Amino acid sequence: MIHKKIKIFSILLSLLLASTQPHAADSLLSLYQAALNYDAQYKGTVADTQADREEINKARALFFPKAQLGGSYGRGDTDRVSQTLFGPREDTLKYDTKNLALTVRQPLFNKETLATYRSAKAYVKGKEAILQNETSTLITRIASAYFELLYAEEKTTVLQNKVSALGQQLGQASKRFEHGEGTLTEISEAQASLDVAHAELLEAKNSAEAYKLALSNMTGLQVEVLAKLNTEKMATIKENFGQLDDWLKTAIENSPEILSAKYALEVAQQEVEKKQAGHLPTLDLVGVRSYSENDSNNTLGSQFDTTTVALQFNVPIFAGGFVNASVRQSVSRVAAAREELNQKTRDANTNIQKYYQHLQSELLSMQAYTQAVKSSEIALDGTSKSFNSGFRTNIDVLNAQQRLYENKLKLSKSYYVLVNDIVNIKHIAGVLNEAQLQNINQFFLTN
Repeated sequence: MIHKKIKIFSILLSLLLASTQPHAADSLLSLYQAALNYDAQYKGTVADTQADREEINKARALFFPKAQLGGSYGRGDTDRVSQTLFGPREDTLKYDTKNLALTVRQPLFNKETLATYRSAKAYVKGKEAILQNETSTLITRIASAYFELLYAEEKTTVLQNKVSALGQQLGQASKRFEHGEGTLTEISEAQASLDVAHAELLEAKNSAEAYKLALSNMTGLQVEVLAKLNTEKMATIKENFGQLDDWLKTAIENSPEILSAKYALEVAQQEVEKKQAGHLPTLDLVGVRSYSENDSNNTLGSQFDTTTVALQFNVPIFAGGFVNASVRQSVSRVAAAREELNQKTRDANTNIQKYYQHLQSELLSMQAYTQAVKSSEIALDGTSKSFNSGFRTNIDVLNAQQRLYENKLKLSKSYYVLVNDIVNIKHIAGVLNEAQLQNINQFFLTN
């Protein structure tokens, strides 16, 4: 009994210790790996791609022999009238009918089959490009929610400090008023600022919960602690990020959307080949092995066991203009697919330039806000000392605090916008994958 109690106590102690262990920080990489097995949008695309891959097997099957076995068994009842020297004679014949045939057909030449196979290969490559794009999109969705959550948490911390500071300022203003040194205006200003800060704090907390829920919906994990941004690493971005022309070239070669449009153009071109094949002959090798008994009234009482091998060809002569109309229709769709490719290429170029220029701008903003935070801290310290000496008012201190908090939030926001621009550029360029995500992880404190 004592041993049993000791065992139960040990289990409870282990559970208690486990519950008190700090939760390991979730990184972008760990959340992405979890989402691969949970996110419904991504898994749906994976399933669709697996289904689309079978198009190649379906098209390849057209080149192989087709074997068909057919047969019938029945009962015949025939009334027969035959002419004799003595006049017409009527007979009733009852008999069994049997038919069995094995047919094997091997296509030898069919231009439409060849075009169908090439079209299927291009179609599947296009779907693979779409899957690659969806994989990259999954990273951008996780990254966006991740950065927004980190910013909301930092905003919550800043606003909590702001509420605390404003509460102290309100207390000081009240005491000064009680001693006849302050004014009701100072108290009102401090109270109004505090009320606004409480509202902003509540909004930031709600925003953080919303982004936690978004990440949970994508990963299936209960997100609690995120790896924080390593701001010291941010200074290395400009040197290691590369030039605009390099990213434009990479996008042309690797963008999943451009690749998908290229393969769609190839599918459209093969469709023209398929339709033009309607003017061409087809050639098949056909072998038949058949057995029949009482196959017709003329073969009653006879059995036939036959083997035939033949070359069978079909030459289209006239289809009422259907083939020509189909070819013209397919040619127009090639033109449409080519314009779609042009549009995707231009969009990629535009978006690469947009995010690259925005990244350069954010680098300057980050430097400016870093300096602004330092200046605001110095200004707040000087204003506070002047207030204590009676040279500044409480409103001056509140304004100085407000500027500091605003600059801190702007700096924080610029960090996340900067990293998000990196993610978006790599996404558009078609190189955003798990390996790239590991590189992006260097900007976060994962330990």
